[in-house]
Amino acid sequence: MAGSKRNVLIKLKLLLGQYKNNKRVQTGLLKLAELCGSVADLSCFYPALQKIIQTYFPAENLYIQLFTQANNPQGDHFYIDELNCSPIDQQLNPDIVDFITSLAKPVLINHDQVAILETENTVSKRAFPTRNPKTRLVDVWLASPLMVEGLTIGLIGVKGFINPNHQTKINLELIKFIALHISAAIHRIRANELLKLYSKDIEDIIFDRTQHLHQSNVNLRKQVEQHRQSELRLYYEAHHDTLTKLPNRAMFIDRVKHAIKHIQRHIDHRFGVLFIDIDRFKIINDTLGHHIGDLLLIQIADRIAECIRGNDILSRLGGDEFVILLDSLSHADDAEDIASRIIEAIRQPFIIEGQQLLSGASIGIAICDRSYTNATEVLRDADAAMYQAKAMGRGRLMFFAKSMREELLASLTLEQDLRQAVLNNEFVLYYQKISNLMHNKIIGFEALLRWQHPTKGLLAPAEFLSTAEETGLIIAIENWVLTSVAKQLTIWDNEGKLNHVFISINLSGKHILQNKSMQQLSQLVLQNFVEPQRLIIEFNEQAFHQQPDHSLINLKQLKKTGVKLALDDYGSGLSSLNYLNNYPFEFIKLDQCFVRSLGANDKNLELTKSLARLGESFGFRLIAEGIESQAQLDKVIEAGCEFGQGFFIGKPVAVENAKSIDDINHCA
Repeated sequence: MAGSKRNVLIKLKLLLGQYKNNKRVQTGLLKLAELCGSVADLSCFYPALQKIIQTYFPAENLYIQLFTQANNPQGDHFYIDELNCSPIDQQLNPDIVDFITSLAKPVLINHDQVAILETENTVSKRAFPTRNPKTRLVDVWLASPLMVEGLTIGLIGVKGFINPNHQTKINLELIKFIALHISAAIHRIRANELLKLYSKDIEDIIFDRTQHLHQSNVNLRKQVEQHRQSELRLYYEAHHDTLTKLPNRAMFIDRVKHAIKHIQRHIDHRFGVLFIDIDRFKIINDTLGHHIGDLLLIQIADRIAECIRGNDILSRLGGDEFVILLDSLSHADDAEDIASRIIEAIRQPFIIEGQQLLSGASIGIAICDRSYTNATEVLRDADAAMYQAKAMGRGRLMFFAKSMREELLASLTLEQDLRQAVLNNEFVLYYQKISNLMHNKIIGFEALLRWQHPTKGLLAPAEFLSTAEETGLIIAIENWVLTSVAKQLTIWDNEGKLNHVFISINLSGKHILQNKSMQQLSQLVLQNFVEPQRLIIEFNEQAFHQQPDHSLINLKQLKKTGVKLALDDYGSGLSSLNYLNNYPFEFIKLDQCFVRSLGANDKNLELTKSLARLGESFGFRLIAEGIESQAQLDKVIEAGCEFGQGFFIGKPVAVENAKSIDDINHCA
């Protein structure tokens, strides 16, 4: 964004420079037109012309040659430079004078090449036709014939002309325009000398030329106005959102900067910033299409605008994010009132092309005082408060507090550390026994992920998995878990003491929600497991809640690899019977809190017995999690649970910390 803003500023500066240069040239042309329309004496005309040329045009060395008769290259020669204006000898070779006269068009002669301004305002180029071997062009000349009623009365030229920015066409048009005015002036002055003899004819000519000059001046003024309108249009487009026509991020940042400067000078003043995120917009946009999404954003912008005060500034940052600058805020309650009105307004149904749409808004509020020094800090804090509002359940407002910034910094640090952990392989697996409760025999292990943080020590999944989910690192981490478990099974098989056990791992729902991740998971299973049936992959109910049909298809695809599937944490959420009936689970793992309730809740005990009986019909078996005492063990056996795990049966242990397989077998 910073790079795009810089490009816009550079472009604006360039346009401003062009505008100033054009304005200077146009002012000079107006001055020239005024001089040519008013002077009555050639002796006064040339010095006055010298001042205009030196002031407004890059052509200090202006040469004027007047013919004694029309089309006759003999006559007076005047040379205007930075020092004087006086008659001089002829400067241009007669061959060159004849060439320009015969063309009757403006030319740029650069040694052996000639650029000619054609009648249709195009530029043609050709080699200079040298008729005399002695003709040599030492200096570059920009020249134009002085024409009156189709006859050449002389010529003007700029000696040693430097072509700025290679704008040949513009320079040729400019010298043509100057020649037109000088021609008119010279012709008018000469005609004045014959006024007594030809008064009527001269009056007609003067009238015609004055009208022509007036029209030229009108055209110049129109060009100036067009440039001004173009500059205003460019400024508007650079500072407004194309969809909603609201101020964009660049303009909003500029206004916040002004507000910060104001409160730095007035200690009793404050302002507020509201950061608005539209709830469920992505779902609407992805489901109904960008056209409907754009129409929804326009209506939302209109509703927000109705909720704010006249001196407040509403801006769209992009996507579904809006911000409001509450100027001259007298009390924080005012910001809360406005935010509440916005939330209520957006909560009302939208009707777009015959469809009723429901949305909402989460709003973060930053109240700004003299502690803020730049606009980025203000937006950052309002954004942090908005994310806190979304985390609290959406459709609400939240004021920024410094603790939020600390939480964000901690979250950012954790994310950076987590990325390094993936690169540095800082994760370890702990294995907890899963036993057949009837025979007190190990049937497998659950692999439990831990992070060996370089400074914080050993971290449990609850301390980092949510960040891994948000950043997408969870896929890479769990793929590492999968390959590590496969290696561990191979090691145990080679040792010959645990070659019939299975290992269970718990995976994120992202694997079954994303087709690409599911394909990668299936490939990893097939590539790393000789006996895929010894791998149990667990998912909890949250993995299927958003897209149950899509999840079921991917689960069946995963089942084809030969792995066994388990539903984890059953009893902690919805605990829908639909998952037991339709989904291909071989194991149902009862949540630890549900297991604890069996001793005091007879209904849950009876429910577990019913689940055990259903398992006989539907083909799944129960595993009780979190068994921590003999009493809990007795209850889960009474309820019909065939398998179980927990600290009472065996604590999790890292393989590298155990001296032998026997340590794994007998860890308590």
